[in-house]
Amino acid sequence: QNKQKLVKEKYAQAQSKRFIQGEEFLYLGNTYRLYIVAENAVPLLFDEEFRLSRVYLPKARELFSDWYRKQAYQKIKERVDWYAHLFGLKYNKFGITNAQRRWGSCSAKNNLHFPLRLIMAPLSIIDYVVIHELAHTKEKNHSKRFWDRVRLMLPDYQESKRWLRKNGHLLVF
Repeated sequence: QNKQKLVKEKYAQAQSKRFIQGEEFLYLGNTYRLYIVAENAVPLLFDEEFRLSRVYLPKARELFSDWYRKQAYQKIKERVDWYAHLFGLKYNKFGITNAQRRWGSCSAKNNLHFPLRLIMAPLSIIDYVVIHELAHTKEKNHSKRFWDRVRLMLPDYQESKRWLRKNGHLLVF
């Protein structure tokens, strides 16, 4: 109960985005500012900054969600395929979810799912989560054998694990 209370307090500290001028958004571990612009040809543009057309402000959360989902699908899938090939692991399906409390999942049928908010983390953290879930294609638990397998694929995995514990609550929009 104490641990659950601490987790709730930690997540309460992370504020939901308000989509205002100058607000900062995370993407691949970097922070980018939001600028509200007058032109309305493209609702949301990203080029080392986010540009949101003023007329689309009421749909800002949906636009960001769609943008993050597209980026997450592309980048995380690329990392899954790379590491699966590198380590000779096979998975069945791949998907991006809206999960708020877990960083990934691997089903009994080796279906891999990752939350779209993971795309806000640095690439090294994404790699850790991907490797963690791919390791579950061989070990369906968190036994010593599982962690040994993760360590073989990513020797410094514990740094990423600590980073997620410390900073995971900041990956919100």
